[in-house]
Amino acid sequence: MKRIAIQQGLEGLSNDLQREGYEVVGFNMANHVDAVIYIDDYDGLRTINNQQGDDYGAILINAKGKTIEDIKYIIEKRRYGSLFS
Repeated sequence: MKRIAIQQGLEGLSNDLQREGYEVVGFNMANHVDAVIYIDDYDGLRTINNQQGDDYGAILINAKGKTIEDIKYIIEKRRYGSLFS
């Protein structure tokens, strides 16, 4: 199960992600996470810290203008979209 840190104030998105089977935590509870979801410019991103020894870090996702399907794609593929689309 992928672990997602989400900015406070995005409760609707948090509920949607939980229904889709993701583990959702707040920024203050985020040790190792697969993705960080925020909206606009959020200063709290620096509090997210991945454990040492991981192969890769968390992907940062700005939720502004994105659907739940867009966000799920980004989480699963670890990219924003096709390079050639």
